[in-house]
Amino acid sequence: MGLLALNRLVSFQRQRQRQRRRRRGQIRPPPPNGLVCSVANGKRSNHEDDDSPQGGKRTRYSGPDLPEDVLGHIHSLMPLQDAARAASVSHAFLRSWRSRPNIAFSSSSLGLTENGRGENKIASDFNSRVDHILKRHSGFGLRTLEIEFCGYKANTHCYLNSWLEFAVTPELQELTLMLPLKKASTTVGLDSLKNLTNVTLRDVRITEDELECLLSNSSALEQLNLIYCSKITCVKIPCLLKRLSCFNVIECDKVRLIENKAPNVSCFHISGGQVQVSLAESLQVKHIVLRIDSAISYACVKLPSAVPNLENLSIFSSCEAVSTPLSPSKFLHLKFLCIHILGAAFSPAYDCFSVVYFLDAAPSLETFVLGVSQVRMQHDSIVEYPSPLRQVEGRWHNHLKNVKITGFCSSKSLVELACYVLANATSLDCLTLDTTLGAPRCSVNKLGKCLTMEEDMVRESQRALLAVEAFIVARVPPAVKLVVLGPCSLCQDVEL
Repeated sequence: MGLLALNRLVSFQRQRQRQRRRRRGQIRPPPPNGLVCSVANGKRSNHEDDDSPQGGKRTRYSGPDLPEDVLGHIHSLMPLQDAARAASVSHAFLRSWRSRPNIAFSSSSLGLTENGRGENKIASDFNSRVDHILKRHSGFGLRTLEIEFCGYKANTHCYLNSWLEFAVTPELQELTLMLPLKKASTTVGLDSLKNLTNVTLRDVRITEDELECLLSNSSALEQLNLIYCSKITCVKIPCLLKRLSCFNVIECDKVRLIENKAPNVSCFHISGGQVQVSLAESLQVKHIVLRIDSAISYACVKLPSAVPNLENLSIFSSCEAVSTPLSPSKFLHLKFLCIHILGAAFSPAYDCFSVVYFLDAAPSLETFVLGVSQVRMQHDSIVEYPSPLRQVEGRWHNHLKNVKITGFCSSKSLVELACYVLANATSLDCLTLDTTLGAPRCSVNKLGKCLTMEEDMVRESQRALLAVEAFIVARVPPAVKLVVLGPCSLCQDVEL
């Protein structure tokens, strides 16, 4: 909010207060002859209006000041630089500035630009300005503090310690520190953050022992995010974190074990490589995203019994087939299932039809999304090598309404999967077959061409369209909408 908009808002608020006071009889309306009444030192005097023919000078009633809580709210919505300028010209805004609840420091919020200055000079200016601003803050009322460091100097670590000592109070709810990756500092003093509800550690070289110390003293924690923390090998979430509802462990490349004992976690996202996940049985978990090695096998074997009330599941995995039926336990409450098969080469050994086992294990499933990330087609195309489709006896899927397959190709197993869905999903509303990997088309991006659609992919997309026409269209029930997405008009001029 700029100063001009602020002045207009203050004038509007004063006008409304004058109207309310006038209705209560606290301000008399101006007399009909164009004179206005003003009260000064307890005496009433009459002055002519500015626009009166007599040209008398008008004294306007300024109205009462806005309450401090209203001014404070207005001030908290202003960008950092505008808020600082307002504090320099108004005692009310100065008081508000000293108790500003949300502060976010970055090069842009502080107006720092290079303009020929080196990285060290910018970092020095950043540190001194942040330090000056925080020292003028009273420390009361601070709820969130975000610091996106601009460069890094030898004394930045000392500044950080000082700022943490100032900011970490029982009132602080969220602290975000974004350090330069090449100079990521070990986090110190984290054991004092026990009152925070949301902790995000990104590019921080915190060890598992330090993390364990942090978590053991963070009983108020509600959300934990660990992103690119390269020194952690094990994440153990203790049962004392009873308020923790969400945790995310993203690309912490040395993590090999994630163990959760917090009883009220409702969602988590785990992304990495060879990560072993250990979950105590939890009735609260509703949303899971897994992007780890053997994610499909883990989901098949472990999740049905560990998280029986799961409603949303997204899996990102390498070419890993489900070769045997799931365990007797089922995803009785699963409504949304997304499986992405990753890998540069879509191996001929992979049978996409194996995901049918997931459908059989989720009787309440409503939406199913299958993504196949293929760069080179290695399957035999059913268009070039036609053969009878498999007839597999399956169960009725009475709640499945929407199915989408991205990266759809002329592989026989994908065609068989689409036909199976059409035959067994009795409540199906829409089947979408996207042969373009879901990438933005030329008609909607700024460059006017599809960067991801190489000639081989366009050629395979055309074969997939032929397979849809030959094997699928005739099987679509009248009540089902079939959506087929192919290359845009600028990419179609490729010979098979």
